[in-house]
Amino acid sequence: MNVRNYEPVYPRENDVTLALVMDINELGAYTILSEYGNASAMLMITELSRRRIRSINKLIKAGKTEIVVIIRVNTQKGYIDLSKRRLVEGENFSMEKKSMYSRIINSILVQISKNDLFSNEDRRIRWLWQLYRDFGHAISGLKKIRKEKFCYFKNLGIFKSELKKLVRISSKKLPSTLYKISSDFELTCFSSKGISSVKELLKQGLFHIKNQFMIVKLIATPIYNISIKGESKKKILKLILKFYRNISGFKNKKRGQLTIKNFFFS
Repeated sequence: MNVRNYEPVYPRENDVTLALVMDINELGAYTILSEYGNASAMLMITELSRRRIRSINKLIKAGKTEIVVIIRVNTQKGYIDLSKRRLVEGENFSMEKKSMYSRIINSILVQISKNDLFSNEDRRIRWLWQLYRDFGHAISGLKKIRKEKFCYFKNLGIFKSELKKLVRISSKKLPSTLYKISSDFELTCFSSKGISSVKELLKQGLFHIKNQFMIVKLIATPIYNISIKGESKKKILKLILKFYRNISGFKNKKRGQLTIKNFFFS
């Protein structure tokens, strides 16, 4: 579906967005930007990764959507250059959240348009773009406006029938705020079982912790990362600290050593 999620026709430099990979060759990947009406963009092979690239097909695949950052835009010639290696910590999660918000906005517009003569593009021009101008994202605007019983729309070109549907639909679809906390840690074991002992310690760390948004991954031996998403920063932090306490209470049996490196909040 060819939909422009934002008012500007082209993204700005340093914006983070989604790119659908259409084709790959020795130079890089030809993509389209789904958030900007499927505008064409190029992801050069030199911008794929900070590491040495042996096979481009192991890093990127046709038909897959990638999170990228805009590094160059030429509106006169109509070309856009992208990068994956210049993404910084936290931008992937921010983009995932922004993408989810945009899908919700598109879903709300589709439901409002049922049995209606007006197009969604017309609605975007009349009142949706103004939400982005005033609040940064339409979802943020709808959350704040809902508390004020939607009085904000009195000065916009929204019809009563549209507003009635918007109030009803958005009350069901507006998401709660989602936070993410991640932490790097170093985990080593000096027992004869080696890596098997490390795996056992990680399993022990996850014992009695239930969270569908929790991910533990290897960064580079012996450094790992744990990340958790949730609606409460306090609860997320408690889960991460519980993970570390679980490992600490078991590590002496495996001759293990745990070092907490840092915490990232987003």
